[in-house]
Order: sequence, then structure tokens, then C-alpha cells
Amino acid sequence: MKRSARSCLLLLPALLLAACATRAPKPPAIPPPPVQEVPKGPDKGDPEQRFQEALKLLKAKKPQEAKDAFAKLAQDFPEYAGPLNDLGVLQAQGKQREQAIGSFIKACADNPADDFGWAWLGILYRENNDYGRAEQAYLKAISIKPDKPATHLNLGILYDVYLKRPRDALQQYREYQRLAGRDGRPVVTAWINELQDSLGPAAGSAGAPAAAPSQPPAPQVVEHKR
Repeated sequence: MKRSARSCLLLLPALLLAACATRAPKPPAIPPPPVQEVPKGPDKGDPEQRFQEALKLLKAKKPQEAKDAFAKLAQDFPEYAGPLNDLGVLQAQGKQREQAIGSFIKACADNPADDFGWAWLGILYRENNDYGRAEQAYLKAISIKPDKPATHLNLGILYDVYLKRPRDALQQYREYQRLAGRDGRPVVTAWINELQDSLGPAAGSAGAPAAAPSQPPAPQVVEHKR
């Protein structure tokens, strides 16, 4: 058994010399095993560059190619909600409502603070006549970003035209006007006046601020039909 250098020092000098003279040669060191390189996956490229390329396809009026590009981008970089939202918008514009809902649901699941996705879900649920989910989606978007006028307007339209809740609609229309200011739609003033006339003096003045939404749960305003 090989002795250590420390044990040799404990022997008498004569024995030490003899032991050192008769010691077997030190075996060669065993080289460490070669390091196994982990194979690298395919290069996914720069997400920002790929996003810009997808936008170019969209601007070039190539919606299917743009959809494919956004779908692949969302698959390769699931940590970003943007590509899924863009894909959802393209699907919605292409009348692929169920696919669009699926894209926005996934975007909101990956990023619960995605007010853009929630607002679009409000539009799509309303188009599906699923008014309860539409309301919750709009309210969720408002709870995340309460200063977006379009979401308040869309929620007001939902209350006014589809859920027949004029007081809630009036509240949202007023909040829309307050946030939109000079950029607001003049027709909303007419809707507010109609609702105030139907509700009577209890509705208050058109300039009264809207109360905060009572529940948490789009970017584009749907057509108001009366």
C-alpha cells in the first residue's frame, strides 16, 4: 500500500533511506475523462429581429406569412406575450375567432398583466355572445390599465347594447370621456344624453366621474348598434 510523505518522516533515517530506495515507481497519473459537450439546439435567432421581419410581412399585406412568422416566434420564445397577441389580432381580423381566443388566452396565462390580451378577449367573447366572460375580460383589462379609454368605451357598449344595464353603461361612457378628452368620440356625448334622459335626474350630470369598477375581470372599439 502506498505510504504518504507524512508517514515516511516518522521512520528512522536509515530505514527512510532504504524505504525510499526500494519504493516502487509512482504510477502515471490517469488523465481525466474528456468533457462531453452538450449538443446545442438550433439557433433561434434574435427575437427582436424576427419580430421586425414578421411586421414587414404584415405591412407587405402577406397575412398568412405574417401569422406563420408570429406563431413560430411565439413557439420559440414563449416568455414573450407580444407574438401571441399579434397572432391573435391577425386571427381575429381573419375571422378565425376561436383560434384568436386561444392565442389571447395563452398570452394572458403567460403574462397575467397583459391588459392588451384581456381587452381583446372582451371583444371576442362579446362577438361569441358570451357576455359574462366579455364583461370579466374587460374588467380585468381595466384593473391592469385603468387609463385606457377604449376599454371603458367597449365595456360601456357591452352594458348598454347587450346587457341592458344603462347605469353601468353611463358610468363607463363618462369615464371614457374623462380619459379621452379632446380625442373622444363626439357620438358618445349623444349616447350619454340618451341614457341620462331615460334614467331621469338620478343619473346625474354628464360630467360626473365614473365610480371604480366593482370587479376585476380592447384596444379596438366595436361598432355601437342601436
